[in-house]
Amino acid sequence: MSTIDSALGRVGSILTTHRKGLLVVVGLLLLVWPYMLESSLLFDLTLVFLYAVLAFAAIVPIGYAGQLILSQGAFFGIGAYSFIKLTTAGIPAVVAIPLSVGITAGAAYVLGWPATRASGIYLGIITLAFNELFVIALNLFSEFTGGSTGLESPSLFPTALTRVVPADHLYYYLVVTVFVLSYLSFRHVLGSKFGWAFRSIKEDITVAESVGIDSHRYRLLSFTVAGATCGLAGSLYAPLTGYISPTMFNLHTSINIILAGMIGGLNLPLGSIFGSPVVVLVPNALRFSSDGRLIIYGTLLIVVLIYLPQGIGGWITDRLR
Repeated sequence: MSTIDSALGRVGSILTTHRKGLLVVVGLLLLVWPYMLESSLLFDLTLVFLYAVLAFAAIVPIGYAGQLILSQGAFFGIGAYSFIKLTTAGIPAVVAIPLSVGITAGAAYVLGWPATRASGIYLGIITLAFNELFVIALNLFSEFTGGSTGLESPSLFPTALTRVVPADHLYYYLVVTVFVLSYLSFRHVLGSKFGWAFRSIKEDITVAESVGIDSHRYRLLSFTVAGATCGLAGSLYAPLTGYISPTMFNLHTSINIILAGMIGGLNLPLGSIFGSPVVVLVPNALRFSSDGRLIIYGTLLIVVLIYLPQGIGGWITDRLR
């Protein structure tokens, strides 16, 4: 470990000295990657950045506010289904996306108003039940949702534009842009008085309330922000895949979103980009073993979570410092 620490220490000094130049290099790589990768690999890379956005729906409520939320998959689905229903009704995609975010944030607010009065495992059970009920409702109201057959999603970009730039390139650039803007926004918010209030509630709710922090208000805010984040990602996921079905938004999806945040580091906004590749790429790399894939993936996650409790991003950050 000492060798790794010293190596990362040298890397940290290089990063500090040449920060601007490295940012330019990273920016150029992000621009040229679509022209260097095959279509399938580019799709996976786009999913990595999409899950990096979704990871904020775990980092904010769980990592900062200390709320065990297990309904990210449902909010992800609300955003995706809202986008499809709005665009098929004739609403332009550029308008449908913010409307989908608003609808999902509204659903999170309505659920969160009573749910966030509970805490710990009780809040987890409430949100888990909501996620399961959402999937059941998608199958029951098949005339509206398409049921188990699912729904096809319209393209996000006009045909005239995709003739000039390939659609998969456009989706990649859009998702990367959304991730960068989301990261900068969450970094600013979590470093402000809101982040201080979230952490205070997580550490000791009684002390937080004694200094004038309205715990329910801030818990509801983090819950709603998590829902809106999932709604944003869902409204991009539907046109990216071109098709959605209820199984895409079950509890397994919620767990993957939480793992993306945990593996990267729940106390580090930038950790989302370290956790999402593990959740997206590792299962794909283990396709060669259909029987042992889940065992290998589960073992890897256990090892990471036990030996890197602060996440990959937190561990790297500590070593670089």
